[in-house]
Amino acid sequence: MDPRKQRSRERLYAAALELAAEHAISELSVTQLADAAGVHRSTFYEHADSPGSLVESALTAELDDLRAALMTDRSDAATALVTVTRGVLEHILRHADIYRRELSGGGGALHAMLSRHFRGTTEALLERGRVELDVVVGGMPHADVADAAARFLADGTVGLIDGWLRHPDPKVELFLRTYAALLPDWWPHRPAV
Repeated sequence: MDPRKQRSRERLYAAALELAAEHAISELSVTQLADAAGVHRSTFYEHADSPGSLVESALTAELDDLRAALMTDRSDAATALVTVTRGVLEHILRHADIYRRELSGGGGALHAMLSRHFRGTTEALLERGRVELDVVVGGMPHADVADAAARFLADGTVGLIDGWLRHPDPKVELFLRTYAALLPDWWPHRPAV
């Protein structure tokens, strides 16, 4: 990406996250976001097709950086996963106003975005052999079991995040202890953090 386009994207992402912290994503307009970023509407459409997709892209970019770090982390899988989970929780707390509002009720675009992201991470870890799924379900191909496991883990994680954010003062350490207690045996984790 050329530097000018990169700067426009960074300004749009910053404006999207700032405005989404104050207003429901459904209330944001393209004009409002373009004005806040100091770009033309046509520039907005070079980066996103709607305010919601811009907010999702801005959040996903941060999550993708965390995933990339996980994939290159050479420590044991449990240590790497605890480290990246802590990073994800810190990301969520930085954007707590957005996530609290948009995850409300267990649905919405951000629930789906987080679920896709976590599912993709699980799938990548399974494909690279960093995580081994030793679960057999009679009559079901292993690939289907792996898909079901990735979806189960992803949606459960998003549900736990949603509940955790409902606390008046969500603590990362409390989340990590709860998460470790609830994770399936095949997922590398420490029994207590």
